[in-house]
Amino acid sequence: MPKINVSQSIIIKEKPKKIYAIISDFGQWQTWSPWLLAEPECNINTSKNGTLYHWQGEIVGEGKMRISEKSDKHDYLSAELEFIKPWKSKSMIYFHLIEKSEGTELTWTMKGGLPFFLFWMKKSMEVFIGEDYRRGLGLLKDWIETGKTNSKIDFLGIQELEACDFIGVKRKCTTSEMGKCMEEDFTNLLTECHQKWDKLISGLPFSIYHKFDMVRDKAVYVAAVPMISVPDDLSSHMVSGKRPAMKTYSLVHLGPYRHIANGWAALIMHMRAKKFKPSKKFPPMEIYLNSPKDTDELKLKTEILFPAKFS
Repeated sequence: MPKINVSQSIIIKEKPKKIYAIISDFGQWQTWSPWLLAEPECNINTSKNGTLYHWQGEIVGEGKMRISEKSDKHDYLSAELEFIKPWKSKSMIYFHLIEKSEGTELTWTMKGGLPFFLFWMKKSMEVFIGEDYRRGLGLLKDWIETGKTNSKIDFLGIQELEACDFIGVKRKCTTSEMGKCMEEDFTNLLTECHQKWDKLISGLPFSIYHKFDMVRDKAVYVAAVPMISVPDDLSSHMVSGKRPAMKTYSLVHLGPYRHIANGWAALIMHMRAKKFKPSKKFPPMEIYLNSPKDTDELKLKTEILFPAKFS
């Protein structure tokens, strides 16, 4: 069986004892679980003492967790993890807590394996599970520090997207530096568009993701602005194109951009559960329904769209 080893860490501004009380009680996991954002109606059962957890859903599959070892010092926790659907496997998960001057360093680790017939997925599964743990730790940090998880999803389902011309900036970068690059590109792009072609802007800014490969840490995107027509005096560093009319499977993520991966993960999980069939005729997109310049980050709305085939 191919071995998997995943580990993610975060600093939480709280004492270990408070954090430990939350992570060692499975009855509280529903509050910050990164997977339940994709299927809030998933069936969850926990034992009264919080040491057993069973989930079953159409999107998230089925599995169980059981706490196997706890620490009186609030610095260590282990649990047995069993996946039942979509395939069977067993793993161990561990939490380590280290008190530091700025708070508590919490590390979430999984050690286990994949069914042999999925050996070819080992590297990608480690990356994807690691991303799930990163998302989960981010939600847990919010919950402990602010009393809210600050990441909500509204599933729109099947949508019709209108065609438009656009201009933009195309960028190749690593997935890890993409957030910083996009902020820079949109700041420059929108400034130039409003200065030169304000009357030609026909809608909300959006991104086109030509490549987003977390395993190889590579991304290619276009930061775009829809236009009534493409200007004749387009700057040399810009690109132009036409976004065709299409059907999409979409959702709106409410919350800071640092949590936007929760929306992408939810759409991917819906795709794997065959809620829709993706179309390869055009890449996935984000449409920014408001701006961080005049909107509190907790109220930022981003529509995420996967072009899709529907009969």
